[in-house]
Amino acid sequence: MEEPGAWRRIFGSGPLGTLVSVALLAAAMVIQARTDLPSLGLPMGIRIAVLAVGLLATVALVAWSVRSLPVDARGRTLCTEGPFALMRHPLYAAFLLFLCPALAVFLDEWIFLLWAALLFPLWHLVVASEERLMAERFGPEWDRYAARTGRFFPRLVQHAGRRRT
Repeated sequence: MEEPGAWRRIFGSGPLGTLVSVALLAAAMVIQARTDLPSLGLPMGIRIAVLAVGLLATVALVAWSVRSLPVDARGRTLCTEGPFALMRHPLYAAFLLFLCPALAVFLDEWIFLLWAALLFPLWHLVVASEERLMAERFGPEWDRYAARTGRFFPRLVQHAGRRRT
């Protein structure tokens, strides 16, 4: 199989997913500004603490991911170590699991929690094409890896009939 272009190989679905995420955030901001939706009502100290923890967790997972799969190996190597042993897309997961929910809490509006929750099904759609490329490139090795790992969450329970390898 021909190797994908350098941009696609290095960045994968990240640019499209980011664009979709930012567009949805902008829509949430417009809705929030034009309606009288209730706020979460959290004290600023808690909001700042949640944002700080989210930022630290995001940076830690991104750093661990980049260390486990350097930029020059992306799309060329099927990495199954480090955070990739737990989930197939730890770089995207860092933002979906930590940064976006922390930002939603910091912004202190229910609409932003809805935004953070809606990102998961949207990103599942966005990464589908990236996963098809990986399946084509790595074949059965990818299939076995995908069967034992979750996309954005560690797979804690295996599906019936499948053994953990």
